[in-house]
Amino acid sequence: MGPDIELLTDTALVLAVVASDVANFCDHVEHCEPANIEFVRESAATLRSTALRLGDACGRDAFELYAGRLGMIEARNVVSHPGSYDGASAALAADSWRELQLVQVEHDRAYHPDIMGLPKAEQLRHYALHLAKLAGNTAALVRGTVDEQDWLTRRVPDMLLFGIKLATVSGQKLSDEALPRTAAPERVAPTFHAQ
Repeated sequence: MGPDIELLTDTALVLAVVASDVANFCDHVEHCEPANIEFVRESAATLRSTALRLGDACGRDAFELYAGRLGMIEARNVVSHPGSYDGASAALAADSWRELQLVQVEHDRAYHPDIMGLPKAEQLRHYALHLAKLAGNTAALVRGTVDEQDWLTRRVPDMLLFGIKLATVSGQKLSDEALPRTAAPERVAPTFHAQ
């Protein structure tokens, strides 16, 4: 069984605040106003913990969902070929947060050079747009207007993905702490019911 409507609603609200905090930081930087990078780093940590909590609620390992998401992105990318970087396998082999951060950097270098080549402020603005999409998609799930399986396989791992990217773009080196992988076996896709 997947997360209940209360957890999904809370998640949509959390994602809205995260998106707002990152957008607010970007706005302050553009206006040369004081801006605290810790808001970005706290948003990154919130995204990572939210993805783990949702994975647990769905009976799925968030890191396996993340690896699957990297595989989807890589397979559809125009530069993908038999010898190209395999971020999905690398993500599954990662044992620590730092290793996973380096996997994400290599994936981005191979498949998103357009974004990696932007100044960090522009990268962060781009990520703010993705965070708004995550919040909106989760709110749409609460309303029953998006596909539940698509949300689980794309949006939950995207929370982890952007939780890693925000740390990296803000200059935060993630810890060598072991990844808290879920020991539970993969279950059937959850069904969410809005009330």
